[in-house]
Parts: sequence; structure tokens; C-alpha cells
Amino acid sequence: MGEKKRKQADGTSLNSADDGQKSTSVGRRSTVSVAVGASCIENAQNLELGTLLAGQIARACAIFNVDEVIVLDDGPSGGPDTVSAAAALLARVLQFMETPQYLRKALIPMHPDLRYAGMLPPLDAPHHMRATEWSAYREGVVRENGAAGGGSFIDVGLEKDAYVTRQLKKGARVTLCLGDEADVLWMDGWEVYKGTLVSPSDPREKKGQYWGYLTRIAPNLKALFEECPFKCGYDLTVGTSERGEQTTSCSLELTPFKHGLIVFGGPQGLEYCLQNDPWKERHSEPSPFFKRYLNTCHDQGSRTIRTEEAILISMAFLQPALHKAAS
Repeated sequence: MGEKKRKQADGTSLNSADDGQKSTSVGRRSTVSVAVGASCIENAQNLELGTLLAGQIARACAIFNVDEVIVLDDGPSGGPDTVSAAAALLARVLQFMETPQYLRKALIPMHPDLRYAGMLPPLDAPHHMRATEWSAYREGVVRENGAAGGGSFIDVGLEKDAYVTRQLKKGARVTLCLGDEADVLWMDGWEVYKGTLVSPSDPREKKGQYWGYLTRIAPNLKALFEECPFKCGYDLTVGTSERGEQTTSCSLELTPFKHGLIVFGGPQGLEYCLQNDPWKERHSEPSPFFKRYLNTCHDQGSRTIRTEEAILISMAFLQPALHKAAS
């Protein structure tokens, strides 16, 4: 089939962003969140290996269309409002990886934790557009406000800025709808694309297009469940453990859900997380905190499964049941 093109105002062509993930005609309103124990990063021998591990986790989450990644700070608490070095590193690399390349300079400040992040393989997610691609939706950063208190000019990684009529905070990351065809107008003496400010969930909810993940840090299990960004909370929770229920992928059935959460412990599992958690008085072991507590690789040939391996194995194992139960 021939390559689809979009024409800019100057006659040059922009490729349609259809060569990555195809958007479906039906939107997806359900979400899948993944929580990962930060102690897996502590197991890395140095910063370079820790960065590589964090990058593998980011890639695994993008591959399986994960909408939220929670860094579960599962080690001993250093006190209120403190974040372990491992959790901070994992969260920074996750945010770096999820941010489109053309926005990183404006949005991601330089930090020693990101010394090796530039060597990681990219997510190549649908919202990581190239300058020659056109898409109805695009991520951008507010570059400046219009004259006389007008709207805002948004850098969207194209030759021209986009323009929205609302005045927004400079440096803020936004999601824009630019339409299926470029609509070019003149504003303050500049040629710009006409854009509309939308929710970051619009591409997923309206077109079924994966649009990256949110990142947050949960200091404990209480924060993991109670600080859910979705209004009604998680209505499906799945814990993973070698001590969990054994079943096959084809026979697994999950209850219908709108917002699912799958939780992975660090090298010592979710049991280690519970040992250092304020909720340890409620239960002596983790399974009661979840609707399903599963062993997704019960015929393993190795004594241990690393966290980054467990995410890939478990998400592939759960995928059929998740698709069927999503509402």
C-alpha cells in the first residue's frame, strides 16, 4: 500500500503516523496500572546497570499498553516525606523514557541519575512523533503566550508551533488535537497550526490509541491503593508471587474492571514490601490485599525470576484475561 501523506502549508509532506501502533475505531476507557518494587533497582551493581534495568521496565510497560506505572518504595522507610535513592532513580528514568524526545530538553532537567539514560533504547510509543509525521493528537510544551494576553504557542515537534486560544503556564506539558488535516493560520505574525487543548486520555478513550503512562511514587501499600489517580479507584487488583495461585493463562478469568492494577515486588517479593509497610499489622502476608494473587510462572527452571522478567512474563500471561474483562 502507498504511504499516506499530509501536506503542510508550504507544500512539503508529512507522513501519517500510521506506521506505528494502529489506532482502532473504538476507544478504550479501561486502564491498566503496574506497580513495581523499587528494591529491584537496589540490586543493580552500579548506576549504569540500574538505568538499564529501569529502561527495560519502561519498555515492558509500553509494550503492554500500561497507562500508569507506580514505583513502590518497598524498602525500610527513611522517614516521612523521604524517597529512597532507588525509587527516585526508577521514577526519573521512567519519566525520561515516556517523554517524547523533542520535549525532553524543555521538560526534563539535567540530573546525575540520568547520566546513562540517553543510551537506552527508545519506547517508540505512538505519542513519540517524528518531525515528518502528522497525527490528530500530539504532545507539546507551552513555549510562550500570545500578545496582549492572547492564547499560547505550543512546541509540538513540527516546523511550526501550534496555537490554542487559552493562556497556559509556560513550560507546561499539554496534549493537543490538531485534527486529521493541518489547519494553518497566522497569529502574531507567525504561521501556526490551529490546535485544541484536550485531556491526555483522549487518544485512548476516543481512538483506542496508546498514549504513554503516568508515573508516580507510592511510599507504601496504603498510598499505592488510596492515592489512585482515577476517581473510583482500582476495581481489579492482582498481586504476583511464587506463592500465589497457580492456573493457566487460557483458563484464567478476571472480574470486569475499569481500572486494573498489577503489582510486582522486588527481588524478595511482596512479602518484603509488607515487612516494611505500615499495613503489616492488618495481615501477615500480602495476598488478602488483592482480589487475585497469582503465580504466573509456576514451571520456572530458574530458582529466581528477576523483576523485569516477571513483568514481561506476567503481562503476557494476563493479557487475554485482561482484554476479556476490560469494560
